[in-house]
Amino acid sequence: MKRAIFSVFAAVFLLFALSACNPSNQNVVSSPSGDQTADPSAALSADPSGESSVNSAGQESPVPVTSDFSAESGKIYSAYVYVTYVGEDCIVGDGNFIDSVYIFCPGANDTFKIFDTAYIEFSGGDYVAEPVSVNTGDTDRPVINCAQKIKKVISARKSDGVSEPVYAKPIIYFYPEEETACSVKIDIDGELTCTYPEYGANGWNFNALPDGTLRFDDGREFYALYWEGKGKEEFDFSKGFCVKGCETASFLESVLPELGLSARESNEFIIYWLPLMQDNAYNLISFQTVNYYESAKLLIEPAPKTLIRVFMAYKPLSAPIDIAPQELTAPERTGFTVVEWGGSKS
Repeated sequence: MKRAIFSVFAAVFLLFALSACNPSNQNVVSSPSGDQTADPSAALSADPSGESSVNSAGQESPVPVTSDFSAESGKIYSAYVYVTYVGEDCIVGDGNFIDSVYIFCPGANDTFKIFDTAYIEFSGGDYVAEPVSVNTGDTDRPVINCAQKIKKVISARKSDGVSEPVYAKPIIYFYPEEETACSVKIDIDGELTCTYPEYGANGWNFNALPDGTLRFDDGREFYALYWEGKGKEEFDFSKGFCVKGCETASFLESVLPELGLSARESNEFIIYWLPLMQDNAYNLISFQTVNYYESAKLLIEPAPKTLIRVFMAYKPLSAPIDIAPQELTAPERTGFTVVEWGGSKS
């Protein structure tokens, strides 16, 4: 009887060991070196949140990569990577890592494209902190130098909704020709996360004075309205500018007047965004237009004669990229004018 019980336990243990070596939910492809790597296209159907108690390798949830990342063999890590180059069997990008990272990912050019954000899981044993050069075939910029390499991924997919756009510090100025009673509402495809003064059930209601002062019924006065929110918009980086971090101030000083901001408005824009951008090696910058206007609508009564909305989306980069320049325009300020500026790190 004891021998029979022992045989049953031995059989169960053997089945468990075999299933652990080849989990049924692991989709793999063979790399050119013979390694087995998670099929990135199959991983695209994974949980969009990227979070689960057990990952595709049957292990505990991956540990998020941070800027002070140091790999431990046997641990599973996760990271979001902004894709700057796509090859047959790799992606190169920036993200949670201090520098660019090369990720061996077979079939990458069928799954990712430049400007995607990729979610990856990898084992600490497959992480190598050594310089890597990637030949892009671009004669003007033939190589991308990376400081890290991930030899094999467990899962890889486009991050769908895990890094939702944040509308940071939109601030709204009002310049009526005479004292005007105004009502303002924000119709956002998402949610407001912070407002000042408080955004009520009926939005903001106040009297705007010609000098820009906003006077509320309780007697308080403000020089502008402030709001922040989260939305579902996908920012458009098809055109824009690649700017050295150390040249951010001079770049913004040059382009903000072209977008219609006054000297004071430009000054406040730069004071807010410069500390967040100047220490990056490069910034990919694109000023959002139609998509932003549609996803975060301003409903103003009475309607202004001139409405200027400047919204900057940017991505930090460790190396420059080529991008078609964006044409910048602004309407002429006439009559009752409302101006808004804001931005988002993508």
